[in-house]
Formats: sequence, structure tokens, C-alpha cells
Amino acid sequence: MKVVARRGFNATLDEVAQVSGVSPRTIFRHYGSHDRLILATVKDIFDECGRPANDLGDDVDGWLEGLALTIHTRNAEILGYAFWDTHAPHSDSSEVLSEVHTVRRDSRVRGVQYLTRLAWRAAGGEGAPPEGLVSAFALHFSAFTTQALMVDFNQTPAQIAVLCADILKMLLWRAITEQLSGSRDVLTGDHVGED
Repeated sequence: MKVVARRGFNATLDEVAQVSGVSPRTIFRHYGSHDRLILATVKDIFDECGRPANDLGDDVDGWLEGLALTIHTRNAEILGYAFWDTHAPHSDSSEVLSEVHTVRRDSRVRGVQYLTRLAWRAAGGEGAPPEGLVSAFALHFSAFTTQALMVDFNQTPAQIAVLCADILKMLLWRAITEQLSGSRDVLTGDHVGED
């Protein structure tokens, strides 16, 4: 994971072997090809990024702050430059690399939906969270957000986490207030509770 985070899919068997402390031949024997090694590594990366962060408890705002810090730190340190390779379209990609894209998408969608539902219910929301809130969680926990703000705006994962958590808290509590009052949902544009 360290080599792929640093070098993306250009990581070589030799580099992985050196960091792992085994021979390139052992790596090749175990994985069979460079693409299979990359697929296994991407699965490990998303498993690691998806590890539980911290308990929700009663403090939804504090949980979002801690979660944002954990996610943006993991996006920077674990996913790293592999982000660009996992998200870039590859017209000539192998079957294995196509599977990488499926793993990435499925892991991301499942994770974002889970975290949004968890926050929504803990804040007192009923039913499914608004689609706009799910999209906001996807945007503000995205590795693209992490990479763009680090590369283009010189932000650290901690700075990115504060910004993203503040925005998500505002949107979450606005959506909860709107649901409770039956007013227009600014996240979806729907009328809530009106005939």
C-alpha cells in the first residue's frame, strides 16, 4: 500500500518487493501479474480506508469532525497518488484493472451511504437521508477533495477536515430542521410535509 500510495499504478514488483522485504519472484509467484498485485493492493487500500473511525456516541458534531480528519488523513496517506489511477478512465485497461474500478466505486458508494445514514439517524432524522445530503457527504469525504485542496490550495488533511466537517454539520442540521418543520428541503428542492 505504501508503494502504490506513493507511485500509483506505476509501482513496480521490484519496489513492492523491496519495501516488503521479499524477492520480486515471491511477489510474482503470489500474485501472478502486476495487475493482480494492483487489484489486491487497491482492495487492501479501500478496506483500510473503510476501517471504523471513531464511535458516534451522542456528539454528532464531534463525530463528524473526527471522521473528517480520519478520512482526509487516510485519503492522503493510504490512497495517496493511487487516487488518480483508481479514478482515471482506462480505455485499454485489462479485465483486472476494470475490476479495480468496480471495487473503488462499490466501496465508495456503500461507505458514503452508510456514513450519511448513520449521521442522519443520530441527528434525529427519520426515513432515508435526503439525496442532497448523501451527495454532500460524497463530495466532502472524497479523495478528490483531499487531493485538490492539498495540491491546488496547499491545505493539510487537518485543514481540509475542519472545512468539510463544518459544511457537513451545517447541511445535516439544516436538513434535520427542515424535516422537523415540514418546510422546503434545500438539499433536494422538495416540499416536506406540504400538501
